[in-house]
Order: sequence, then structure tokens, then C-alpha cells
Amino acid sequence: MTYRRLWANQPFRILWMGTLAMRLGMQIGVIDLTWLVLRSTGSGTKIGMALAMYALGDIVASPFVGVLLDRWPRKLLLTTDVLAQGILFLLLGVLFALHQLPFVVLLGLVLIAGALSPLAYLGRMIILPNVVSQDAWETANTAMQLNMNLVTLLGPALGGVLVGLIGITATMSITAVTSLLYFIALVRMAKGLYHSGEAPRRQPFKEEMAVGWRFLRTVPLLLTLVVVTLCFSLTYGPLEPALPILVQSVFHAGPQMLGLLWSGFALGSVIGTFLWGYFRPNWPLRQLVAGIIILWGLCSGMVGATRNPWAAIAFLAIGGFTFAPYDILYAVWRQRLVPDSLRGKVFGALNGVTGVGLPMGQALGGLMIGAWGASTTVKLGGIACIGLGLIVYAKKSLWTLPTDTTRLDRALPMR
Repeated sequence: MTYRRLWANQPFRILWMGTLAMRLGMQIGVIDLTWLVLRSTGSGTKIGMALAMYALGDIVASPFVGVLLDRWPRKLLLTTDVLAQGILFLLLGVLFALHQLPFVVLLGLVLIAGALSPLAYLGRMIILPNVVSQDAWETANTAMQLNMNLVTLLGPALGGVLVGLIGITATMSITAVTSLLYFIALVRMAKGLYHSGEAPRRQPFKEEMAVGWRFLRTVPLLLTLVVVTLCFSLTYGPLEPALPILVQSVFHAGPQMLGLLWSGFALGSVIGTFLWGYFRPNWPLRQLVAGIIILWGLCSGMVGATRNPWAAIAFLAIGGFTFAPYDILYAVWRQRLVPDSLRGKVFGALNGVTGVGLPMGQALGGLMIGAWGASTTVKLGGIACIGLGLIVYAKKSLWTLPTDTTRLDRALPMR
């Protein structure tokens, strides 16, 4: 299916535009939150604590949220979540303006916001297959990834400009307004698009929490994708803390160059995602995944090997171009391998696993920088990626498509 035909699908168009507003608002909100913590505490360590608290809430809540998305009405959950997130960001801005925001309270509110976040993005992934026909799943996921890439490209710069022009509290209000726009989009979508109508067997909450893990063990291809995604995030992670140090100590530049480096990556990702929708190579999944990981490892490793910042921008742009299809493939194959009635539980369990890869990689990167320096850390991360890609390519037996992709009887607890 082409982008034009996909865009003619009104429910998808509403979901895409609402998602763009919400994601852009959240990206602006994160920039605003960072500046809020800096202004109120003056501590870089506390900025890290606030961002880590958001990630912790996300990871811990994902398995619980997944079960809720299969047990309770999805439309009610998603619309309530969006309103709650908007109120939280608005509350942060108001309390800051009133000088009534102790750091402990800030951390608590950020933790709650992080715990609410899986409802938004897991919900989108779960309902997307009900919004478009199965032959359009890959194109739809490509369009959603393009949506994210555009936000990554524009959001940080827009957030910084808004904070500088209108201040912290007003910028938080903009994040709240984007949540309201997404709420309107979700309300406009028909209730039937949120669920397939299949009635899942109801177990006690504790047992349903285990369903996702049981299902994961019964579909080896899905388990392979999860493990590879976890390892890919882990090997990518050291780049993020190393890049600012690299800019300062090797490129002898300032924050503007750091912004250009990430903009180069984002631009490459936008182009790669857009072109993937038109020119998808008809190669086996194993070869596609291995190729993406190896090429990213080569590009990211070269960032650590060069002393020219413009060359580093070019390598990150090419790396973003090659990296972009990975998230699309991972999203599509999760949707193909998991039936609608179990997507909440399974996707929540998966996110609880893969979500730890990036923070672990970032923490490991911090230790590596202290021991070997930023350049060596980036190069070692690239080498680790290449090694992971070669392992993926060599383990052909792990990439067999199951004959029965649901396996519900084996996934659900035996009575």
C-alpha cells in the first residue's frame, strides 16, 4: 500500500495527526523539564535523576499496563491517560511558577508521568492493526516511525526556542494543550477500532501478568527479536553519554555542534524511514536485521574514529538512514506474531525487557568513558554492534517463522 492510499484512511489519519501532536508536546515537555530542574536545583546530577525516574516509571509500569489494555476498555484507558499526562505537566509548570515544587515532589510527579507513558505508546501499537488492513501494517508502521523521526528532528529545537521565548510554565501549558489535541483525536475514533472484539479468557490479575512471558517462550522468533532488540539497545547506549564528551574534548566545539550531530542522525532517520515505505527489499528478516545492525555499528564506530565533526555528522546521518527500518520491522513482526486479545499483555512484557537496554547501555557508557575515554567508548560500541550483527546472521535456526503464531492454548495458564 502507498502512503497516498494509507492517508485516505480517515481513522489512521486522525491517529497519525493526534500522535504527532502528542509526541511533539512530550518532546517539548522533556526539554522544558530538563531546564526546570536546572533552574530550580542547578544540578546536572538531579537532571539525570529526574530523567531516570521517568524511565523507571515506564519500565516498571509496562507489564501492568499491558494487562490493563487487554482487560479494560482501551478507548477509556487511552483517553484518561492522555488527560492525566496533560494535567501532570500543567501541574509541574504551575507549582514551579508558585515556587512550590520541592525536588522530592517533582520526582514523584515525574515518576507518575513515566508510569502513565506506556498506555500511550503501547496503546497505539496495539490498536494500529485494527485501524488498517493487514496488507498495510508495514506501511502504517513506517508512517508512524516517520512521525517519530519528524518529532525527534524538530522537537528539541522547538522546545528550546519556546522555553527561551515564553518561559517554563507557558511551555508546560503547550505540552498540556497537545495532550488535549490527542484526546480529541482518540475520542473521534470509533470504539470498535480499539479492540478486535475477541473475548479473552479472564484470569486473576497475577496470572494474566504471566501470560505475556508464557507466550514469549512459545514463539521462538518473537523471543529472538526481543533478545536482539535488548542487545542492540545495550550496544547503542554508550554513544549517548559519550557524544557530548567527544564534542568537547575531541572536536573542541560547543552545544551547537552536539545539536548538529543529533540533527544529522534525525535527518538520516527521516529519509531512511520515508524511503523504506517505497523500496522495501524482499530479503529474509534475519538478513535485514543483521545488515541494519552491522551498518549502524560501522557508522557509529567511525564517529569515534574521526576527529572531524563534519565527518561525524555525515556518519551519524548515514547511520540514522540505516538504523531507521529496525523499529519498523520490530513493530510489524510483533503485531504479526501476537493476536489482538493478547497484545497488551505481551507488548507490556516485551517493553519491560527491551526498555532496560538503553539505560543499561548509557550507564555502561559512563563507566567506559571514565576508563578509556569517549573516542574509545564510541568505537567499542560500534564494534559490539558489528559483533551482534554477525551473530544474528550466523544463527539462522532462530529465525524460523512458527506455523501457529498464536499458540494460545500453550501461552495461557492451564486449568
